[in-house]
Amino acid sequence: MLRIMIAILLTGLPGALLPAIAFRKFSWLMGYGEPPLVPLTVYLAGNAGFAYVAIAALVWVISQDLVRYQPLVRVCGWTMAIAGPAYLSIDLQCSLPWWWTMMDALGCLLIGLILLWACPATAEARS
Repeated sequence: MLRIMIAILLTGLPGALLPAIAFRKFSWLMGYGEPPLVPLTVYLAGNAGFAYVAIAALVWVISQDLVRYQPLVRVCGWTMAIAGPAYLSIDLQCSLPWWWTMMDALGCLLIGLILLWACPATAEARS
């Protein structure tokens, strides 16, 4: 599940490298047409993309030793589970397409719940 999370996070790479082009393509994908490319939107697109890639690198390190990093796997699970409702709220406020809202919110929630289910916090699991 962590590897799926990494693959999803790496979709931020185009935004980190070429934020203006990535923002234009993303706007087209969402059906919004040509976006206003003011410095703030390009800045935010680039920073969001970089943050996704940086988090992917951290999750990749965690995925290399699940026993050692079990507490961090649970943090990833809780973060993703909380991100589901958070993204639902954000996406609804932005009036994003329903398919994007469901993919965003349900995807995060399901990944988080699966991580929490697969990595229990019991004393037996720690030994």
